[in-house]
Amino acid sequence: MRTVVQALQEYSREAKDMFDNTPAPTENEVIVLAEDLVQYALEVAEAYPINKRFAGFIDYKRVRWISTPFGLLPQVLLVDAKASTENNRTTLQQSQLSMTADFQSRGQDYQLLPGVAPHLSITSHLGNELPAITTSIFIHYYYNKLANNQPPFRLLKSIYVIGLPHQNLKSRYNPNAATTFFGQGKHSPARQEVPRIRVYFSRLRDMCPWRLQELNYFDEELYTKPLWRDVTQMDDGRIQVVMHPFEFIGR
Repeated sequence: MRTVVQALQEYSREAKDMFDNTPAPTENEVIVLAEDLVQYALEVAEAYPINKRFAGFIDYKRVRWISTPFGLLPQVLLVDAKASTENNRTTLQQSQLSMTADFQSRGQDYQLLPGVAPHLSITSHLGNELPAITTSIFIHYYYNKLANNQPPFRLLKSIYVIGLPHQNLKSRYNPNAATTFFGQGKHSPARQEVPRIRVYFSRLRDMCPWRLQELNYFDEELYTKPLWRDVTQMDDGRIQVVMHPFEFIGR
């Protein structure tokens, strides 16, 4: 999450210029534009790569070694771009879901099975199977439409970064349909549309503040405000959400 947020911050000036001023008449074309921005931002945020590819309906896929206090671990980093005039939720297709989703809709309990495995297998030089942990991150570009025939065509307001919990943490984040940050997605089973599910920002933030990061644009600044959301423990034992500024090198 920190690597992705840092990369987005450093590219935020160019991202806004491209997002606001590139013609994209339809919502689907705006999403394609967002996909390009994710690729451009993360192309410099590489860790030590692993020469392995996986198919999938995710915009940015990288297999790599990540450094941890326990040593190098293989990781499959999956990052998908979203773009919407809403700033409170984002929509995932089942093929992008990496943990079983239990949720309620109109008083009924529902479950949507994941389309992405929590671990993907990599064969090592010695023939051993290494389980590469799946990390799913979603980048949500929040914008306002402008009724202009010339640039700017839209106004990019914020970039939300959503770190979806791993399947192994389901008992903490989504033990049942009543305790969840998921909600019913907009799709029609009658028309055989692909199942979708929504992630609600405030619910996920309440469960774990750092899993929802928010980079906001302000009129007087070229870049988004570099703030990282986290928690700290007060002297009396209470947990408080804090926003930490961080340094960055602009692109």
